[in-house]
Amino acid sequence: MSLALIQEAAKEVRRLSIAGSPLAVGDFRLKKLIDPLEQAGIKVPVFGQVAKAIGELVNGKEADSATNLLGLSTLLNAILYTQGQTATEGDYCELDMYVTNCSSTRTTARTLKPLVEALTTTGGGRFELVKSAVERGVFNDLRLIAPAIRALDDNYPELAELVADKILPAHGPGIAPLLKQNLDLKGKKCDARRLRILHQLDPGGTIELCKTALEDGSPEVKAESIACLGKHEGCLSLVLEQTNSKNKMLRAAALEALAAHDRPEITKLFTELIKGKALDLLARPLRVMRNRQVLNSLIAEGKRVFNLLLEGDSEQIPRWSEILDCFDERRDAESEEFLLSCFNQTEKLGKLKAAKSSYVTGAELMVRLANLLYTIGSPKTLEALLTKRDALPPGAFACVLGGALRIWPPEKVYEEFAPLLEQKKGAGKEKSEELQRTIFAASHHGGISMFGDYVEPESDSAEAQALKAVSWDRRWLDAAIKADQLQVVLCLARPGHKGCITYLLKALEAKNQVQTGMIIEALARCQYPKITDAFLGTVTRKTKGAKFLDYNLVLLFNSARHVPAADLPRLDAFAGKLDEKFVDQFLEALAPLRTKADRSDMSDESDET
Repeated sequence: MSLALIQEAAKEVRRLSIAGSPLAVGDFRLKKLIDPLEQAGIKVPVFGQVAKAIGELVNGKEADSATNLLGLSTLLNAILYTQGQTATEGDYCELDMYVTNCSSTRTTARTLKPLVEALTTTGGGRFELVKSAVERGVFNDLRLIAPAIRALDDNYPELAELVADKILPAHGPGIAPLLKQNLDLKGKKCDARRLRILHQLDPGGTIELCKTALEDGSPEVKAESIACLGKHEGCLSLVLEQTNSKNKMLRAAALEALAAHDRPEITKLFTELIKGKALDLLARPLRVMRNRQVLNSLIAEGKRVFNLLLEGDSEQIPRWSEILDCFDERRDAESEEFLLSCFNQTEKLGKLKAAKSSYVTGAELMVRLANLLYTIGSPKTLEALLTKRDALPPGAFACVLGGALRIWPPEKVYEEFAPLLEQKKGAGKEKSEELQRTIFAASHHGGISMFGDYVEPESDSAEAQALKAVSWDRRWLDAAIKADQLQVVLCLARPGHKGCITYLLKALEAKNQVQTGMIIEALARCQYPKITDAFLGTVTRKTKGAKFLDYNLVLLFNSARHVPAADLPRLDAFAGKLDEKFVDQFLEALAPLRTKADRSDMSDESDET
């Protein structure tokens, strides 16, 4: 019998198995095979069984699609394998078995395709797409393992590191053979990532591989093997040997790996190195090291160098800068006390010029100290920042403002900093712009600010959460209108403020206004009754003569979600008058409004019931 129809059906079934069984329901390519298979089934009954199985699949329900697709696939494979060779020559051997943490899912190919492209191609926006998918748990799918492994070689390091840290380890030891296939111990950073994942999946079983990498690997792979071996007490002697390596990368990796262990020989090593010239290599390990003797040595060296600075020795600035790097992220009481004692004596630092071998000035050291105290964030360190706020360089103003927002009442923050809104020159202008950035970030808005900064919306960082909790004095809005600071008005607009509505409407009509979308949103928060008229009028002006759909127009269209849902018919009618190149985007922007209208209708029906 001819197997052409069976082979064609098997090809389509394979396609749907990859795409996802729900897409098989109603599939036209399978449907067109039913009639010829039924015709062939008159002479060969098994063809009729295939036609029946296809009919049950394409005409069935999505809930049953997986079962029906599996049944059809099994039937087709049985036919094909009984008509061809089913064996091969070779010796029997036991197959390696690996445990995996992922499984097949109901995720469709339409959902996975953009992720596969992001992992295997180049271009902007890929990192954000993959990161979002990781947070949603989309990568728990067998079909994404191969593209994710390929992404370890990506030329965008942040994406490759995300894959190595968050995606591949979650699949479990079952992916180890796939990682070993292309592991080259003399390779580059991508092979170092492979070694790191293999060690994470099987720490004990990869010790010998790591030792081999340390002997024969490239510098990148050797550095990663040191980090892996540093997690095993029995391998610390090998790691200690690498602290004398001629390669700076390997020395740094060894010191960072040793920092997690509290042993006499390690304490002695770090104590001696602190007095030497290798502080740049010690910064990362000393940030996490908790040994009291090592910390005391670091503080003693810091006091010695700081005293030289106070005596006017500007050549000590590079050394002091390296010492401050070592205290970054430390929040222990000893570090806090040391930094505070230095900060209280910083008046002389501001006058120091940069050393001959450095571009860092004394004023920049003051800013560094301020940042470290602000990062610690205790009441004592924040109060110290505010006490010296007038003596600090403009670069430290962000820390001063952040400290005030944390410990001062809203009225005091307003009285101290509101006059900055009217500053237009010099240091006052710098502080004014920092104030506006802070208000913009605290307003929960995401996107491009008027300064060109991208602000992440609804960030989960501790700093973002603290800003969200800030209560702004109501007088800020009046001060912003008076100073003509549109950015601040957009963030603080509130209902019942007539002056705010008048100001926003005037700004909306400005000839070169690019923040029209945010203005519409602000008017909505002000509960402006004619917001639909304002929105449609602005769209009419901005699209008249426009040659293409730019980013600002997209933001304006998206602000339609803030228009009352009752005006949706009016917006639909308006879409018919738009130029063709804008219609699709405009109608797409109305989708959230349609959802809101549908929910409102359902709520009304529920109330009537």
